[in-house]
Amino acid sequence: MKRRSFLAAGFGGAVGAPAQATPPSPMKLAGLTASELQERYRKELFDVQLPFWERWGVDHEHGGFMCALDFDGRRVNTNKFHWFQGRGIWVYSFLYNSFGKNPAHLEVARKAKEFLLKCAPQSEGRWAEVLSRQGRVIAPSRGDVYAILFGAEGLQEYAWAARDEQARDTAFSLLRQIFRRSQKPDFRMADGEEPGFRPQGLWMVMLRIATQALRRWKDPEIEEIARRSVDAVIHRHFNPDTGLNTELLRFDFSRLPEPARHTVIGHSIETLWMIMDEADRIGDHKLRQTCAERIRRHFEVGWDPVFGGLVEAVNVDAGCYQWPEERPVGTDLVFRSTGEHLYLKTLWSHNEALLAMLKVLEGAPADWAVRYFDMSQRLIDEKFSLRQQGLPGYLLFCDRRFTPQAHGSRQDNYHPLRQLMLSILLLDRWGKAPATEPRL
Repeated sequence: MKRRSFLAAGFGGAVGAPAQATPPSPMKLAGLTASELQERYRKELFDVQLPFWERWGVDHEHGGFMCALDFDGRRVNTNKFHWFQGRGIWVYSFLYNSFGKNPAHLEVARKAKEFLLKCAPQSEGRWAEVLSRQGRVIAPSRGDVYAILFGAEGLQEYAWAARDEQARDTAFSLLRQIFRRSQKPDFRMADGEEPGFRPQGLWMVMLRIATQALRRWKDPEIEEIARRSVDAVIHRHFNPDTGLNTELLRFDFSRLPEPARHTVIGHSIETLWMIMDEADRIGDHKLRQTCAERIRRHFEVGWDPVFGGLVEAVNVDAGCYQWPEERPVGTDLVFRSTGEHLYLKTLWSHNEALLAMLKVLEGAPADWAVRYFDMSQRLIDEKFSLRQQGLPGYLLFCDRRFTPQAHGSRQDNYHPLRQLMLSILLLDRWGKAPATEPRL
């Protein structure tokens, strides 16, 4: 692409506005007006979270991000997991692009980009899973597809910030590479996994990269990736029998006999708000409405009526189901569960629920979305946040009862920061639109 077209590419915002938005300016969310909530999120982002990361998690010397942090920021180790590098590049590039073009933010992204591209690549397009602080390979590649996609997301955002055509071309090449591979029956998400399956999460990440890139640059193959991703989630992963999205399908999109009704609640809500954002980009109001209805359904089914919070997953009609052990990435935690519900509670799924409800409310104000936003924000404040203990960090993964944890081994440099940034931008747009009353 010529530099002239690179600079002239349009950008409609991080989370696109619907064509006929009716944002609920006068309503209160979590007890606050839109402007008050926006200010709360700004303070959390700039006064708490970014100072925390810049002191403890950003490697200003070598570049990249260290996320093995206790709740107070103390480093458990200085290793660098590949997922967290691409995600961190995206966060700091997005900060630069959307919040004042602070050169310090771009410098963090630049050094992380250089560290990743210098130290992570191995043979056959693979990236090392764990690197030392200085860039030595600690754990070689397992062929993890998500690592490559998170790298692509970070690089395309950095490309826009730095006007770096090489970073953009690398991002596009990585996305196309994974998409093409995923269309072959022998495709697998990582070494050792059985081939021939299609996870919803793969469509989700590919779509999110595509939507962001297509707001800035034209590319027919990436348009096709976006179209195919939306179609797969809306028409294939959706199970009309339960009204929920099935997380894993066979390569031919048929349902598996055992986890045929297995739904990952947070992934589904996250994917659906991303499809709403794509619907805004292409001007498809009907698709937007479909996503809003399905977000509501997943939240209603996934909310724990006893202890609160979204469960990790539901396997409908499987009352005696033995869930595989859950070992969250970057932690030493282990969760086990039997029954229809997997009662692991995650901070990230509630971050995504907040974004989903704001996206719903931006297009069609509804009392249910206000209620679910309030429930999610209250749960984060009361169960996941450690502010009441005087600590800046969060619990990231909890059992059903939110049993207290004395120490942590990871903090999240992506979902909470993304939720704050995108929410601030959405709420900012609300203040520029006519006031409306919420409706069902």
